[in-house]
Order: sequence, then structure tokens, then C-alpha cells
Amino acid sequence: MSATGRGWRPGSRTTGEGTTDMAERLAHGTAGSFRRAAERLARAPQKAGVAIVFLLALLASWSLAAWAQTAPDLHVAVYEATASATPRQIEALPASTFQSLSGAMLPLHGGPGKTIWLRLDTELPVVDDEQASRWMLWINRAAVDRIVLHPAAGKVVYPGADFFLPRDTTVEHDSGYAFVLSRTTGGPVTMYLEVAAQGDFALSLRLRNEADVVAADRFEIMLTTALYAGLALLLLLGGGMYGALRDRQYIYYMAYVGAALAFLLAHNGPLYAMPWVKHWGHFRTLGLCALVNVLAAATVATTRGFAGLSRAMPAFDRALKFFLFVPGVLVLACLVNMPASVPALQVASLLDQVLAGMLAVATTALAWRHQRNLAPPMLLMWLLVLATGTARALADLGLVAGNEWIGYADQMMLAFNALLMGFALTDHIIEFRLQRDRASLAKDQADASLKMERERLKFIEALHTTLRDAPSGDQEWLAFRRLLEVIRELVPQYSSAVALHAFHDNDLLLCEPNTTREAYITLLATRGGAFKGISRSQLPMQLRVDSPMTVDGSAPDLIQYAVLPLPLTAPAWGMLLIERRGWQGFERDELAVAAELAQKAARAVEDAANDRVMRINAEFDALTAVFNRRTMDNRLAAYFKESIQRRTPLVVLFADLDQLKDINDAHGHATGDQCLRALADVLKAHCGTSAVVGRFSGDEFVVILPDLNPEQARRWAEAVRIEVNGMEMEFGSKKLRLRVNIGMASRLAEDADANQLVERAEKALANARRAGRDQVEVAAIHRSVGGTSSR
Repeated sequence: MSATGRGWRPGSRTTGEGTTDMAERLAHGTAGSFRRAAERLARAPQKAGVAIVFLLALLASWSLAAWAQTAPDLHVAVYEATASATPRQIEALPASTFQSLSGAMLPLHGGPGKTIWLRLDTELPVVDDEQASRWMLWINRAAVDRIVLHPAAGKVVYPGADFFLPRDTTVEHDSGYAFVLSRTTGGPVTMYLEVAAQGDFALSLRLRNEADVVAADRFEIMLTTALYAGLALLLLLGGGMYGALRDRQYIYYMAYVGAALAFLLAHNGPLYAMPWVKHWGHFRTLGLCALVNVLAAATVATTRGFAGLSRAMPAFDRALKFFLFVPGVLVLACLVNMPASVPALQVASLLDQVLAGMLAVATTALAWRHQRNLAPPMLLMWLLVLATGTARALADLGLVAGNEWIGYADQMMLAFNALLMGFALTDHIIEFRLQRDRASLAKDQADASLKMERERLKFIEALHTTLRDAPSGDQEWLAFRRLLEVIRELVPQYSSAVALHAFHDNDLLLCEPNTTREAYITLLATRGGAFKGISRSQLPMQLRVDSPMTVDGSAPDLIQYAVLPLPLTAPAWGMLLIERRGWQGFERDELAVAAELAQKAARAVEDAANDRVMRINAEFDALTAVFNRRTMDNRLAAYFKESIQRRTPLVVLFADLDQLKDINDAHGHATGDQCLRALADVLKAHCGTSAVVGRFSGDEFVVILPDLNPEQARRWAEAVRIEVNGMEMEFGSKKLRLRVNIGMASRLAEDADANQLVERAEKALANARRAGRDQVEVAAIHRSVGGTSSR
């Protein structure tokens, strides 16, 4: 047997605090698991970021390679006219009237009542093969009110298009507007492009092969479908997470993803073709500006919730909250739908978008400073979103030179940012799980403490109730049997036992379950000395017992014992043993609970024994071991009241030894005391379970006989007198015969209290002495209850 832990004294901390150790360890272990999961999630977006950059580079190179194919040169010149100008009037203008333009993206400035005319000069090769792809004038899908291609002849032969109110014409392609040029057209060609818009915009014009346009449409469909589906899926996941966690941050996330999805659908055009939202097209450019401001507000709200700086930086957090009013005001201004305000609102929306991106970058940087999980990859992504979004907005307004790739980069950055933000919000899931586990641990701890306190109080109450009236020989068994039952409920175990040596002059071994008794007998026989030493030291310990190999040669179970000494007075000693199999030791709180209950059980037995002695001293006569006069007075009053209520007879009998004074004088008081004890024994033997006997005073004894009528009581008294008369006391060489005088009285209907009954019984005893001694005298009965008797 070897000790696995140092000794520990109970009482060093309260029982309610004991359960915190295990709860804290579990909480720390759970937190560590989630922290490791968060670190893995943090590394995943960083690796994903490298893959995203590689994918973007691959798509950029592929798209640029596709657009870099050889095509006829296209010279573009611009002329701004009123909306009333006709194609024939524009065609009649000299070439010098038009201002030459160059660049991949042509910045143009629209406005109410204004029409932009572009003169397009090129030289097309003649296409004779009917199977060959035709040439097409391809224009990016700009947000314009009207775009129409006019031939130099002045007749409109190409259908026009409206970005905000699509008519499903052959001109509108997924990748842009495409006008098919005639196969027979060859050599120098001049065309006029009519464009009308409420605000600033930018156009990219190219002559492209029809097959290239089809490939570009496929690419556009593939890319945008993936973006829309991904954002829709993230929106659904955000809704599901909010439904599960009820975390307000997921509402902000859903607002951001929804705003990004609506903006992309509007920017690319499909939004205006949807039956249930196509009326949004009546707002035209201002509708796009409104969505830009909604996205800016959602960006700030989402990053504010992600950073969680309300406690660390309350002033900055309030500034972010105040900024949300700015996009709200701009959205309301856009919804007023005043075409004259388009240029100003376009610039304001651009500034709002840039400012929201800068605030998102700053907020994420501060979150990184405050060690927010996943802040570094989020900061990188917000920088990319800010850069690509600003570049796209500036290119759309014609403020900077742009290309087609800027629009794709901006859209992909929005989608990837939403995806990465979804990864970042997994930290909220981890925090929620940690809070839930902490709450669950606190609840379990409270439940365990409540159960422990309830069992403790129930145990203490049961001890006092059970031991108060238990026979002296059963008190130890009852107390410690109850202790084992409670310990089995509170402390996980294989078995438990209470071993007592010389406790109230007895040895006791109780086991739970009882089938382990032989094992504990063997354990105490082989290691009793060690257990006795631990019990004497009053120091609880955990011990490991090396069990022998099993019959089949397999490794035996590891057996550990908690040894909890009981506070007994020497030479008695005892302990509570709790057995556990396996490597799991006993927790401090478990030992504290078991030690406290064991000590209370031992003290309860001692208190019950002391109470019994005190009660005996208070209720019984020390010489004769029958009730004393005070107890008999209380008993007689109770019996008298019960007799009246039940209308049953009641007899009081007085008895004394004849010539006790002569016995004391002749043989000594010790002999007299022995004679009194002999009379008391005879009276007790005849009392049975219903009658009560007590010493009234000196040599007088009083007996209460309930439910006996006078005749039955007289026969009872005669039996006592005859038995006493037949007794012969031996004192050395001398022999002494005892005689007893008995007087009795029955309760009368007119008796007001028990004192009247006692007085008649005492007078009957006095009459018995005067009548010649060794007599049974019955008090005169005028109207008795339950029977009659005579003198």
C-alpha cells in the first residue's frame, strides 16, 4: 500500500467552494480546446488568402489574354448634344466637331437633357465565309438610360438598350452590349453611338469577334453565378446562425452580405430583370447610389460588431455608431429621385463608400491591436476591398483610367470578404460555446452544491430523528449505515465502508455494498496498523493498494482508497473508507464532503448516547431504574386526560415495602436499597407495555394502570403482593422475607384532575398499613368509571 497524495485536513475551505476546482479545470480545458480550434480557423483564412490571390491572378491573366486578341483599330470621338438632336443632324457635323478620346475606359459626363454622341471610325475586313464569326461592337455594361448604334447612312438599323429597363434584346449580353456588324460591311466604316445617362459613367468600346463575345458571356455567367450563389448561401448561413445563437452580430453580417448581393445584382444588371424588384429601375442611377450607401452602412456596422470596441474604446465606438446616420441620410436623398441631384449624390456616395472602407480598415486594425481573433486576415481583405472598390467607383465616374478587370476584382473581393467574415464570426460561435459551457458549469456547480446541501441537511435531520429513540446498541449501526448510503450518492465509488474499533466497547464493520465485506475484513487484517495510525493522526489521505495479478495474467485494476478518520475518543478509533477503481483519484471537494458527513455521523452517535444518559438521569430514578416522581406526575396527567377523552377506566396504585425502616436499622441501608430494587423489578415485570411504574418518594412506588377496571386492577395488585411475599432475600447467612402494602383507586366521573385520584390511592395505602400490613386496599368507590369494587 502506497500513498498517492499528501495528507489534507478538511475544513480548509467550505463545502460550497469545493466544487469550483473541478469546474475551473473543466472550463479551462474547454476553453483550451476552443482556443486551438480558433487558431486553426485563423490559419485557414490566411492560407485561403494565398489561394485567392493566385486565383485572381490566374483569372486576370486569362481574361486579359482573351481580350488581347487582334482586332481592327477603333477611333472614338465624342460630342455632347441636347436630347433633341437627331442622328441625321449629328451625321452632318464635320469630324472636327467631335473630340477625340483614347484609353481602355472612356470617362463621359451625362446629365438631364443631355445626350452623348460617339463617332466611331474603323476599317473592317470583309467577311465572305458565312460560317465565320462576325465582328461585333462590344461595349461594357454601363449603367446608362439609353444606348443606340446608328450607321453612317443615318438610318437606325440596330436596336437600342436600357440598363435599368432591360427589354431582352440581342444587344444586351451578360458581359456587355454587343452590336453585330453587317457581314457585307468592309473597308472604312463610320458609326455613331448615342448614349444618355443621368450622371457620370465610363464606356469601354472594342471590336471583337462574335466567338470571343460568346466566350466572354460564358465567363461572365460562370463568375457572377458563383458570386451570387456564394453570397446567397452565406446569407442563409448567417440567418441560420442567428436563429441558433440569437447573436446580433449575425444580423449585421446578414445586412452586409445582403447589401453586397443586392449591389452586385444591380451593378451587373440582373436585379432589374427580376419581376419582383424590376420597379427599382425607375430610380435609375440614384437607385445604384442608394445601394452603395446601404453597403457602406452595413460595412461599418459589421466591422463595429466584429471589433467589439465598446468597452476598450467607447469614444471610437460611438463615432462608428454616429457614422451610420450619414449613409442613411444619403439613401433617403437618393430615394427622393431628383435627376438634377445625380452628380452631387454620385460624388457623395463615392466619398461615403471610401470613408466606410477606411473606417472598416481602421476598426479592424484596432481589433488586431486588442488581439481580436482573425483580425490580421480581415485587415488584409478590407484593404483589398477598399482598394478595388475605390478604383471601380473612380473608373465608373471617369475620374481615373480603368479597365474591365477592375469591375471583376471589386466583385470578387466583396464575395471573398463576406466569406472571410463568415470565418471570422466563427469566433462568436466559440465565444457562445464558451459562455454556454461556463453557464452550464455554473449551473452544474450550483446544482451540485444545492444537492450536497440538501443531502447534508437531510442526513443531519435523519440522524437526530433516528437516533433519538433508537436503542443504545443500534445507534452506531443506524448512523453509519445512513452515512454510507449518502456517501454513495454524493461521491462516485466502487464501494465504501465504516470500520470502528472499541467504539462504545464494540467493534463494527459496515460495508456498501455488503458483498464487499470479506474484502474489507482482509484489508483491515493485513493493513490494520497503517489504518490505525492514520485514524490516530486525524489526517485524511488517499492510498493506492497494489492488487495481485489476476488468474489469466492480465493487469489488475488499480485500487485507490480515501481514508477519512472519525473523531473518536481514545482508545476507540475508526475511519470511513471509500474505494475507487482506476487512475482517477479523489477530488478535494469529494473528500471535504465525505469528511464532513463522517464527522457529523460520529458526533451524532456521541450526542445521542449523551442525550440518552441525560434523559435517563432526568426521567429515571437512579436507585431503582424506574421513572422518578416528576416523570410520573407528567405521565399521570397525560393518562388522566386521555382517560377522560376516551371514557376509559384508569387506576392508580401505590405500593411500599412493609417495615423498610426496621430493615435499614437492622441490616443497613444497602440492604434496604436492595429490597427497593427487588420490589421495583417485580412491579416492572408485571407492568408489561401499557402500565407505568415510578418511585414516588422514599419506599413508595406508584403504578398507573390504564384501561383496567377496579376488579382487574385488584387482581393485578394481588399478583404483585403474592410474588413479593414469596420472595426470600439472602444477606450473608441471614434470610429476609419481604412484604408489600398496596393501595389503589379508580378514576371517578367527578374527578377534576389527577390529584384527587392520587389522594384516594394514598389514603388506601395508609389503610392497608393500618389493616395489618401485607394488604391490598381499594379506595371506596361511589361512582367509578369502567367497573366497581368494594372494600
